[in-house]
Amino acid sequence: MSVLTSTPDPRSRTSALLGRLFDFWPLVTFGALVVITLLLLLPVYNIIGLSFSGKEAGNSVFQNYVMFFSEPYYYRSLINSFIVSISATILALLVGIPAAYFVSRYNIWARSLIKTIVVLTFVSPPFIGSYSWVILLGRSGVLTRFFADFGISLPSIYGAPGIIFVFTLQYFPFVFLLVSSGLKSIDQSVEDAARNLGSGEFATFVKVIAPLLLPSITTAALLVFVAAFTDLGTPLILGEKFRVLPLLIYGEFVNDFGGEPVLASTLSVLLLAVTTGALLLQRWLSARFSYATSAIRPLTIQEPPPAKRIAAAAYVYLLMAIAILPLINIVISSFLKSKGPVLTAEFSLENYRRISGTIAGPLWNTILFTSTATLACAVVGTLVAYIIVRRPGRIGAFLDTVVMFSYAVPGIVLGVGLVVTYHHPPFALTGTAMILIMAYFIRRLPFSVRSSVSSLQQLSRDTEEASVNLGAGPAATFAKVTVPLLSMAILSGVLLTWSNTIRELSATLILQSGSTATVSIEIFNEVVNGNFGVASALGSVLILLTFLPLILLFTFMGKNEEALV
Repeated sequence: MSVLTSTPDPRSRTSALLGRLFDFWPLVTFGALVVITLLLLLPVYNIIGLSFSGKEAGNSVFQNYVMFFSEPYYYRSLINSFIVSISATILALLVGIPAAYFVSRYNIWARSLIKTIVVLTFVSPPFIGSYSWVILLGRSGVLTRFFADFGISLPSIYGAPGIIFVFTLQYFPFVFLLVSSGLKSIDQSVEDAARNLGSGEFATFVKVIAPLLLPSITTAALLVFVAAFTDLGTPLILGEKFRVLPLLIYGEFVNDFGGEPVLASTLSVLLLAVTTGALLLQRWLSARFSYATSAIRPLTIQEPPPAKRIAAAAYVYLLMAIAILPLINIVISSFLKSKGPVLTAEFSLENYRRISGTIAGPLWNTILFTSTATLACAVVGTLVAYIIVRRPGRIGAFLDTVVMFSYAVPGIVLGVGLVVTYHHPPFALTGTAMILIMAYFIRRLPFSVRSSVSSLQQLSRDTEEASVNLGAGPAATFAKVTVPLLSMAILSGVLLTWSNTIRELSATLILQSGSTATVSIEIFNEVVNGNFGVASALGSVLILLTFLPLILLFTFMGKNEEALV
């Protein structure tokens, strides 16, 4: 009896291998890797490489770094950045943690209004708050003149103190939102056990609740530090002779524009090293001090004694009043007559009439660039999220890491990297709409990815597997089954991406040209030129465009303010 054996046809094996390689998800994975490489990894690689080059042959590859750390003009900017960022982080924690605790635990009046003010402060562009404080506390500011009439001299808003003050008010919402979210994950039994053992409220918070909040606190501290360390607009407006690293990068880039921004690349690498180090430190701290808790019965609202309730409410109301004051000032100033930096107490629509003839181009650019980048983030972010959750492996883990790394890349660093990479033919994109959209897209991609990842992790695979078993391909299953199930998460990511993209300034300053100026750039130019009335009118428009998507997010999608972080 003979046994017949068949040798597999090499051509059929090749066809099967090619079929797997050119299947839908392998192609999507390859495309995602290409996009992230071209828009993030390659620009970062290029600025690192350029930082180790020199204009003079024969010098050490470290000559730019040696010059930086040997010249006080340069290394003091790094020290200054640490001073204002660490100071702002500490102050934001000191004011934000008590505020979050009081609002979350005490039955304070108007808690919803307080949270609305936190959101407004959080989403408002930092540079708008900066020039608003100039209107209030500048050398000829409203409050400066008012108190001067009574012989009271207010501290200067310029220099390091002013920058720290504005950073603290602008970024304490990070602390408020994350600590508020962390308090919701703590079970009431934990506090009850400590109180039953004789521990007072303050001791219970310090010894029991605060350790459980450490992951939230460290994350908030990281976000405040990175935001303050990489902010360009506030130091440009308030810094005067006080130089920080982003300001130095911008100055060197402008000086080298048209050539090779070698020194700007060196400074950008140092800035990137600090932000990446902060991200790694925060991850280590979160892993080191994380505690597994299950809030079966979350911490309840307390009814403190009247004196304590009044004191807590007074603290929170005062903080919120100071935080919202710049936005109120912007709106009011937009309706006042102005002559350069001088505003007169006379109601007028003159500022809006003045911008009506010039805002069309920047407004169109802002909406077009933001919408295109947001749409791209929604599509690519959803696909990348699916790969991370549904196709786990080394590539998925790599994509997850790189997407989060893009959050640590400052806007000014990304801008320099894109210019270095795409400034020369055949890809001369500097100053075009394309390069701005590219920058917005890669910077805000994490919002869409994280939103879809969170939703996918809660969805069962059963519906998708049933679709495949019925003969639908992976592309059809994703489009007709997965995307509808993720629609609310995708829309949430879209709204968050829009609100954060439309106020981008750092990358825009590096990449824009006259024809691609945005509303943010117009505001900045008017502030620099001292036209505070016009800047206020433009600022009011930008605030409205930033806040409208959040109204949809909170009102119609049932999200709360903690979705912002």
